[in-house]
Amino acid sequence: MKHTMSRYAFYSLTVTFTILSVLGQVSTSIYSPFFFDLATMYGSQVSIIEQSVAVFLVAFSISQLTSGIVCDYVNKQKFLFYGIIVFIAGTLMVALAHDQATFLTGRVVQGLGGGVGVSVSRGLSRQIFSEKQLNTSLSLINIAFAIAPAIAPLVGTIIGESLGISAIFYFVLVMGLLALFSLFSVSSILSYFTPPVSDNVFSNTLVLIKSTIVKLVSVGMASGLLYGIVFCFITIAPSMVMQQFGLSKTLFSIYSLLATLSFVAGSVLNIRLTSLSPFQKFRVSSFCLATLSVLFALSVLLSIESGLISILAYCYITFFFIGIAMPCSVTIMLGYSETSAGFLAALTGFFHLTGAAIGAYAVTLLTLEPTEAFSLATCALSIVSIAICFTLKKH
Repeated sequence: MKHTMSRYAFYSLTVTFTILSVLGQVSTSIYSPFFFDLATMYGSQVSIIEQSVAVFLVAFSISQLTSGIVCDYVNKQKFLFYGIIVFIAGTLMVALAHDQATFLTGRVVQGLGGGVGVSVSRGLSRQIFSEKQLNTSLSLINIAFAIAPAIAPLVGTIIGESLGISAIFYFVLVMGLLALFSLFSVSSILSYFTPPVSDNVFSNTLVLIKSTIVKLVSVGMASGLLYGIVFCFITIAPSMVMQQFGLSKTLFSIYSLLATLSFVAGSVLNIRLTSLSPFQKFRVSSFCLATLSVLFALSVLLSIESGLISILAYCYITFFFIGIAMPCSVTIMLGYSETSAGFLAALTGFFHLTGAAIGAYAVTLLTLEPTEAFSLATCALSIVSIAICFTLKKH
């Protein structure tokens, strides 16, 4: 039985978990307006800097899955401390980097440390909060998780143009230190409310894997590829929007913020669509995404329309439907088990971030114009996703 938690303790923990959850998102999005500047600084190519998003996501997804599994068997609070320290070490490498190799290595280390915060804090939330508190906490974290990467480019632009590009990464370092301080400040609360490690986690997880592995992989892949569309945009947008249409970094950041607001609008609509099950909403939104992406790819390849307005309209509508689909996919995944929810949450994050890495890599590997590469990559991801989605059956 859970102890009664005060409002102060609840919101202190929620703020801490929120900071831990958004560190990875912020560290990835905050320097996106400066891809070309970083390439010049390191004497590298823009494509190499763009791939720093993908290498981070690979490390982040592996870390998130591994830490989600391991944290059920160790002291979660100490595990979080270790994760933050690793993230801080990686951020220092990035901030002090003088060549592309050090920069990319630092991004990998950041990913390994940042992934711990997401899975472990989610596992702790499930253990220490009541059902009502858990819903409130996760809602607040999800909002921050969506808004942070959109605000980050604008913040990065202000810092980078005022203090220099290196200052951007020192700002991320300060966020890491803030997370460390915040976690230390709530350590006594965590120690009081965190229950001892269960003896049945391993056996319950094995039963879950044996009975539902195909369903878990299918749902994870279908939703992960949709998340890849988001990172297609994050990766290629500087080339597709700023370079192709000659827009400023500030205007680009504003357009990115509008994309996130579209995602939030979709999430809000998802909450209000109570007459449909998560499974139904996931299927319908995935179908709409596939249809939209095919039409956009055809319009680009046939040179019917590839102007800035049509590109942005496609991105915003896409983000809106993804805002509906992503929360539904998490609900579907977590619905397969109550006792292994931490493992399922980590598995969900793994598939989402693996899909994100696929999207980031796919759009950079296509040797086409940015808009063509973006349209083909998003079209392929959405078609494969809906194909998998329609093989699923409601459980």
